Amino acid sequence: MKSAHYMAGLAALTLPLLATAAGAADIKVGAIYPITGGGAVYGVPAMEGHRMAIEEVNAAGGINGSMLVSVERDSKLNPAEAAAAAKEMITKDGVNVIIGGLSSAVGLAISEVARQEKVIYIATIPKTIQLTTTKLHDYVFRTASHTDFEGDAMAQIVKQLGAKKVCQIDLDYAYGHDLRAGVLKGLKKHVPDHEIGLQVYAKLGSTDYNVLITQLLGSDCEVVTSSLWGSHFVNFAQQAKPFGFFNQKKYVTGGEIASHEIAGKMGKDYPDNVWSNTYELWYDDFVPMHKTFHEALTKRLGTNETPMWPALAWVGVKFYATAANKAGSIDSDKVAGALKGLSIETPMGKRTINPKDHQADTGQFWGPMVKKDGASYRVMNPVTYIPAKLDGM
Repeated sequence: MKSAHYMAGLAALTLPLLATAAGAADIKVGAIYPITGGGAVYGVPAMEGHRMAIEEVNAAGGINGSMLVSVERDSKLNPAEAAAAAKEMITKDGVNVIIGGLSSAVGLAISEVARQEKVIYIATIPKTIQLTTTKLHDYVFRTASHTDFEGDAMAQIVKQLGAKKVCQIDLDYAYGHDLRAGVLKGLKKHVPDHEIGLQVYAKLGSTDYNVLITQLLGSDCEVVTSSLWGSHFVNFAQQAKPFGFFNQKKYVTGGEIASHEIAGKMGKDYPDNVWSNTYELWYDDFVPMHKTFHEALTKRLGTNETPMWPALAWVGVKFYATAANKAGSIDSDKVAGALKGLSIETPMGKRTINPKDHQADTGQFWGPMVKKDGASYRVMNPVTYIPAKLDGM
């Protein structure tokens, strides 16, 4: 159970978000995450990671001697709201950069404003491949993974499971469409003799999955791949479990369903036969830097069982600060130039931004979610890091 201190902090974040008082020479860093509604389970902890990184950068001297001030807005997981917030932050608040986003649709909306206004946007969570391909521009950079990396990793797991017949359930928007395409590309490479069975879409925000569950149960698939994330997966699992769905089908899913935010929330209701991903695990020190990061986050949140999303927001801020210091300027074009090819150390290992497509080489941890003696929630075991590359295992 999360501590009262942590819960109080999350409650405080649901209040209207305003800029901290800024001095004339301060650098304003915009942050857009969902703080209310269905995306808050991700956005609230992400905002904590953002603030933690801002404080660390300032403690180390800021950017070229200037302090960072966080200007924060609630995207409400709505592309129009996010675009309006981004526009206001740039034109009225005078932010020098925007960091964040959650859903792919929100990320694309923020990116378009950044393109128009020629302001750096660092996408810390949105994963649609479009951001760094068809929608790539001079001012967008991504430190999250993307749907081709994620889909390829899912195909590798299907291969490991020895499955051939695959069904798919995905969310009917950019992320779901792009992840499905990524899985299909990965299956062609890793499981060339695979068969695709039933393919269904669920509306973004869906709460009732009974019809789709019945259809999937009636299929002869061995594995179901999925892009259901957050409350979508929670609702699906709660409705599917009583029908024995997870005893009949192996479920390989993206959407960071292995994160402690989901595993801890579901507790003993988390189903069997689920293989999923996460960017970070509080109980796995993949590199020495993770232990230091986790200790600081534990102190900040008042719980040892820390969420995953702070790490992603933290990385976005650190990339911007490192690039601006390297450029010796906060001019968008100069910072963009410094971000290309830039490498930094993170709690999940070294990360480098590709100078051509502005995509960081962000891999993820993958594995089965299993019961652990003495724990009221599932953990990933074994934990396997799958690098962000598309040239095979």
